[in-house]
Amino acid sequence: MYPVPGKAVRLSRFMEDGRTLVVAMDHGLFGMGDGLERIVEVVEKVVEGGADAVMLNLGVARKVASRIGGKVSLILTIPFDPKYVELAVKIGADGVKTTYFGEVPVPEERINQFAEIAEACEEWQMPYMAEVVPVDERGKTIYEFEPVMKAARFGSEVGGDIVKTAYVGPVEDYRRIVEACQSPIVVMGGERMEKPADILRVVKEAVEAGAAGGAIGRNIWQFENPGRMAEALSRIIHEEISLEKAERIVKA
Repeated sequence: MYPVPGKAVRLSRFMEDGRTLVVAMDHGLFGMGDGLERIVEVVEKVVEGGADAVMLNLGVARKVASRIGGKVSLILTIPFDPKYVELAVKIGADGVKTTYFGEVPVPEERINQFAEIAEACEEWQMPYMAEVVPVDERGKTIYEFEPVMKAARFGSEVGGDIVKTAYVGPVEDYRRIVEACQSPIVVMGGERMEKPADILRVVKEAVEAGAAGGAIGRNIWQFENPGRMAEALSRIIHEEISLEKAERIVKA
């Protein structure tokens, strides 16, 4: 896939079958969410449940590095600063992610920042997850076909090896988004959903549409048993189990 094998090697660690469950726990920069007070314990539970990677900020990544080494991949959430890509290499990350919630089409200034990260990731052979999520003037995620299509395609065009964005049904529509995006898509979980069945359905439909999996946060670690939620989602992604079976895992 790549002329230099570094990216392929790192990607294979958390996308061995082309699919992945990433548990996002990088929310602390914007106010710690309920469920992450004892983040080390949560990391251990989701790893046991079958997560392929955990997504963390630098400080927490350093804290849990000794506990996750050899068990799960680390995706480091970074600012739009290319120097952080080299830092990610030094701490043993298998990928980096930048975060963009904003208008789509993306403003030129921000395009240049994406491009700088993508260039650094090529230099260091670090997989780049570009999170591109369209929002309205109030900052609310837009769950509509056209904006999500544009966001996904932008993420791949700007150099994202993986694109994280919203899911919008039905399956047939999202399949068009997946096909238009030239990189694997992982769907976000967004705000905490009312019932575990809701996020299980979103990920199930996304995978049926051709998505590579999910990068899910609150909808894993804000439920009663994060380990079982991780297991249910992982098995939907990798084994394509039914929603009924996934729900039984969560309730076990």
